[in-house]
Amino acid sequence: MADTSRRPSPNVAAVLVLALLAGVLLLWQRPWESSDGDVASAELPSDVSSRLTGQLRSLAAADSQKDFVAAAGDLPDATRFGRRTWSSLIALGATNLDLRYVSGGEVADRADGSAEAVVDVAWRAGQESGLGATALHRSTVALRIAPEADGGLSIVDAASRKGPLPLWLAGRVDVERGRGTVVVSVDGGDGSFPLVSMGEVARDAVTQVVPKAAGEITVVMPHTQEQAAMLLGQESDTVAPIAAVATRLDDSASARARDVVVLNPRVFTTMDQRAAQVVLTHEATHLLTGAVGTRAATWVVEGFADFVALHDDTEPLSVSAGQVLTQVRDGRVPKQLPDAEQFSSAGRGLGAVYESTWMIFRMLGERYPDSSIVELYRAVLAGRPVARALDASMGLSEKQLTAQWRRYLTKSASTVS
Repeated sequence: MADTSRRPSPNVAAVLVLALLAGVLLLWQRPWESSDGDVASAELPSDVSSRLTGQLRSLAAADSQKDFVAAAGDLPDATRFGRRTWSSLIALGATNLDLRYVSGGEVADRADGSAEAVVDVAWRAGQESGLGATALHRSTVALRIAPEADGGLSIVDAASRKGPLPLWLAGRVDVERGRGTVVVSVDGGDGSFPLVSMGEVARDAVTQVVPKAAGEITVVMPHTQEQAAMLLGQESDTVAPIAAVATRLDDSASARARDVVVLNPRVFTTMDQRAAQVVLTHEATHLLTGAVGTRAATWVVEGFADFVALHDDTEPLSVSAGQVLTQVRDGRVPKQLPDAEQFSSAGRGLGAVYESTWMIFRMLGERYPDSSIVELYRAVLAGRPVARALDASMGLSEKQLTAQWRRYLTKSASTVS
């Protein structure tokens, strides 16, 4: 299973919804202009690698905004980049910053004379950042460098190269804390929802069902889908169907690195309050129960997350399971429990797959106490085969569960108009 947990669905029970694929691509095509508006005519120096290596060392060693901005370069865009990046580093309490030149930057790849340089980045987040204060975060990024008239270099922008882009390079970062919740916004995020209080509600919902679940929920709200894509190390059109994803933000293999929920504002903000809360609680379940990156049976992991997110929901099944029940009424009753392949597609039928998975847990919740369902989930998450976990927690075989679930779907479909 991939290192992220994602879920599309157009209705409010879904954690991921389908959105129109926008033809918006991340572009770095703004020329580095002179004061009179003409494209700069300076050329990249012949010793780019040594110059950039020195600048990166100066950036990492800077202990004030003035020094950091000076190290970024003299062009106006470098000044803006330096000020914004320094502000974000301070907001995250970043320490142990290390920037190492890898390759590139010698040959202009744009008409404005700028070039891309590959840089390895390492850093530690502060205690209040919600990102795990003891983890060393690592990633490889692409810095956009532009020539200066006097032969120098300016660092004017950054983007993901290999894996996710560090938060402090994505835009202006702000951190807001609540009770067991941290919200990190990029360039102001989006003010459509009160994310701090929603995070608190999500955390309470998880601990109500799983009393031993512990830890903070960290929610990252970028301002744009393109920023979300860079933070995830993905292409923009790949992220387009996703409302939210629970993941780790960089290449850190440390167990101390914090998993977070990254929101896609282009999709998440189209939801109503209830649907958005379901999304956030679902992803919070993954975070607080240690399910991010698991290889456990997908239907158990995703179905349980919806079981928590919709535990006290009062909306009718026509709202929360309308797609799958429509299929059942049309005679398309699932023949077997959902397998991993059914969750791997972004096709139109994926919403019904998730709904059908939730219906497994809804059925179990009507027949067994929450403690038995948590026991099943924990056992599967720990690596026990589903058949053994079912038998130990509920005395059921997979064949029996499948038969009961199919009957439950059929009966539920007959009662929904």
